[in-house]
This record gives sequence, C-alpha cells and structure tokens, in this order.
Amino acid sequence: MLALAGLTLTVPSALAQEAVPPSEVGSPEDADSARRAREHFLSGMEHFEAHRYRPAIHDFELAAELVPSADLWFNIARSHEELGEYEPAIEHYRRYLRDRVDPPDKAQVEQRIASLEQQAEAARQAANQRPTTGTLRVTANMEGVDVQLDDRSIGQTPLTTPISLEPGRHRLRLEREGYVPFRSEVRVEAGLVTAAYADMVPATRYRAIRGKRIATWIVGGLAIAGIGTAIGLWGHARGLAADGNYEEARDWGRYSDFAWGGAALLAVTAAILYFVEGRAVGTERVEEPPPAETASRDRATAF
Repeated sequence: MLALAGLTLTVPSALAQEAVPPSEVGSPEDADSARRAREHFLSGMEHFEAHRYRPAIHDFELAAELVPSADLWFNIARSHEELGEYEPAIEHYRRYLRDRVDPPDKAQVEQRIASLEQQAEAARQAANQRPTTGTLRVTANMEGVDVQLDDRSIGQTPLTTPISLEPGRHRLRLEREGYVPFRSEVRVEAGLVTAAYADMVPATRYRAIRGKRIATWIVGGLAIAGIGTAIGLWGHARGLAADGNYEEARDWGRYSDFAWGGAALLAVTAAILYFVEGRAVGTERVEEPPPAETASRDRATAF
C-alpha cells in the first residue's frame, strides 16, 4: 500500500505520521511549500489510483523537492514497480529504508527489494540472450538456380545451409538461363525463420493469331468481277452508239453505270472486311526462348 502520511502534511521537515500543530510552522515560506507539496502528493495519489503511474511519479517527485520524505520515496518506488522499472524501484525502496526512522515494514520492504533484484537480473540475462539475427531459407522448384541476396551471389539451389541475416528487408533474386528471373523483397525478423520459394517458369514469348480473310477475298473478287462487267457493258453501249442505235445504247449505258456502282460498293465492303477479319483473334506460344533482356516477369512467393 502507498504511504498516506502526506495527507496531514503541515510542516516542511518531513511527511510525518502525525500532523504538527499550525503554531509550530516556522515561516510563511515553509507553510507555502508544505501546502504545494501536499497538493502534488494528493495529485500523485489520484494518478496512482487511476493507474497513471508516470504522472504519479512526477507529482511525487515535485512534492519531494518541496518537502523530502521517506514516505514519498516509498510511493515513487511503488509507481516504478508497477511500470516494471526494477532499478529505480529498488533505489527508492532503499532510500525509504534509509530515511524512515524505525520503519515498521522494514522486513517486508527488504524482501521486496530482494525480489526486484532477482527480477532485474532475470531481465538482464534475457536481454543478453535475445537473438540479434534472423534466418532465411531459399528454395526453388529446380536445381542449379543462381541465388543472389542484396546483389551478392550466395550459391545455387538447393541451398542446404540456412542464411543468417540482420533483421530488416533484403533483396532476393534467382536466375537461370532460359527461365524468367525471380525477384522479391523478403523481411527477416530476429529469432525467426523466413522462407522464400521461387517457382521458376520457362522464358517464353507469344505472337498474335490473326483471322483468315475469307470473306474479304470473296467480296473483293466480286468487286473485280463487277468492274469487268461494267467495262464490258460500257463497251457494248459504245458499239451500239457507233451503229446509230442511240436509244438502245443509252439503256446499256445505264446498265454499265449500275455495274460500276455495285463494283464500288463491293470494293468498299472488301476494304472494311480486310481490317475486321485481320484483327488478332488469339495468341500462340513461340517455342524458342526470347533474348535475356526481355525475360523480366516475376512469379514467386516469399513469406
């Protein structure tokens, strides 16, 4: 339990268990210091009861600056203990035993100090034994893959020995001729094993498959036939006109015009069909590998 003697504080000499009558106060300055010390003490108590231990330590220390007290050292020690700060807690418990005259709880406080010293030593040993590096295991779906870590070659798969690394992010790259290079960034944590697996896939390329222009050539052929027909009709009309059969020549001339119009329409249709039927309708795989500089697609998993 926290020392509560400060609740009756009226003198600057110490936070005593019993209040000193106001007549014994030495000076107005001492009385003001005692008043402010009591305010800080009460504020520290409120923070402690609300589990706000850091503000509680601050208020207890302010009160101790105004009116030093063994009870305040005890309260500061309890606050540090709640925060898991063993060394400051031990220090203030010892100050409490030093400054408190015949403390009734001396045995209990000494036992508490011994317990805190054991906990502090255990914490120091745990910190010294805490791992400072992590481990990376690199595997691939085939042998003979060059492995580079942070732009440094570390061998080829399979890597039988795990890699010890500083914690943090590291660049990983696996390469083999004829396969897509694998690139990844792996995060290594101290004391943990990070595994990276590369699924190497063959380096391939694809080309577009375009549709066959069957309708284009049919309509184009009809357009050419229409042009030939129009020319033939035009020649026949001229022959009739040369023989003086103007009326009949005009009829055949109209037929020739119709043929020219049909041929033009077929030619335009053939041009449209040329682009429509020539578009890509799929892709096909090219068996030969592409140049090395074009193989840059990544595919792998790192975790």
